[in-house]
Amino acid sequence: MKKRKILKVLGIVVISLIALYIFLLLALGHILHPEFYNSSFPIETIPGLSGDFVPQGVTVTDDGTILICGYSSSDNPSRIYAIDDGKERVVYLENEDGTLYKGHAGGITSSGDYVYISNASKIFILRLKDVLSTASGDKLSFIGHFSVPCRSSFCSSDGKYLYVGEYYATGYNTDESHRLTTLDGKTHNAITFAFPLDKDGRAATEPTMAFSTSDKVQGFAAFSGKVALSISAGLRESTILFYDGSGVDSSFSYNGVDIPLIILDSNRLIKKLDAPHMSEDLEYRNGILAVAFEAGAKKYGMGFVPSSERNIRGMEIEKILP
Repeated sequence: MKKRKILKVLGIVVISLIALYIFLLLALGHILHPEFYNSSFPIETIPGLSGDFVPQGVTVTDDGTILICGYSSSDNPSRIYAIDDGKERVVYLENEDGTLYKGHAGGITSSGDYVYISNASKIFILRLKDVLSTASGDKLSFIGHFSVPCRSSFCSSDGKYLYVGEYYATGYNTDESHRLTTLDGKTHNAITFAFPLDKDGRAATEPTMAFSTSDKVQGFAAFSGKVALSISAGLRESTILFYDGSGVDSSFSYNGVDIPLIILDSNRLIKKLDAPHMSEDLEYRNGILAVAFEAGAKKYGMGFVPSSERNIRGMEIEKILP
C-alpha cells in the first residue's frame, strides 16, 4: 500500500514537472520575442509532429483552406496537410509516373486553379481541386513540373507572380552568377525569381523579374509593394525582415536577356523582427503573413527545445508596419 502511494505521488510530481516545463517553454517564447507574439496569433497547430513529418511550407487557398507541406524524416513520402474549419486531411505525394515522391518539399503556394511545391531546382504542379478533393490518406500525383534557375528552397505567390527562391549558407552553394555586391557594399549570394501568373493561376516557365537576397532565407512573401523574408538556421533565433520592394535597382542576365533586379539590402530595409528559431516558409493573404516553423517536428525533439513553435502563426501586418 505504501509503495502504491509513493508511486502515485511520483506520478503526480512527474506530470506536474512536465506541465511546468511546457508552461515555461511557452512563457519563454513570449519573453524572448515579445513583439512577434504581440503582433501574431496561432492560425493552426501543425499536424503530424508526433510522427515523421517535418513541416516546411504553408499557403492559404482562396476559400481559406490551409495547406502545409513537408517531408518525411524516415522513408515515407512527402505530404500535404489540408485544414479546413478544424478538419484535417493528409495527402501523400507521388511523382508524375506514380512513384512515391520523397523530396524535400520546401515550399508550397496556391494560386487560382493550381498548387505549386518547390524543391531541387524544380516547381511541381498540382490542381487545387484535386488537392481539396483527395480523401485523407490517399496519394496524389503531380500533373507536371518545370525547372527553375535556382535551388527552389521556397515559393510563394501574390496573384501576379509565383516567387521561387533559394537558401544560401556554408555547404548550400548557389550559382556563381547569383552572387553580387549590393548597393550598401555587402555580399548577397542568392536570387529569388518571379514568374508571371495568368488569370487562372498558371505560372509561366520563364522568370521576368529577380530579387537579390541575403543568406539563410527560408521564405519570401511580396505584398503591397513590400517584401518579407524569413531568415533562420538551426537553433539560432530567426529574423523576419521587411523591405520596400518597389522600383528597380539593376538588371540580372537570364538566358542572355536582362530582367529587372531588385536588391533587398539595408537601403530598402523597413523593419527587422526577431522570431522563434526555425522559421520557414511565408505566405501573405488578406493582411496576414503566415509563418511556418519546423522546430516542433519529432526530428527536432517535438518542440521540447525552449522557444520552439508548434503552430503556423499569423502576423498582423498592420500591427507591424502601421
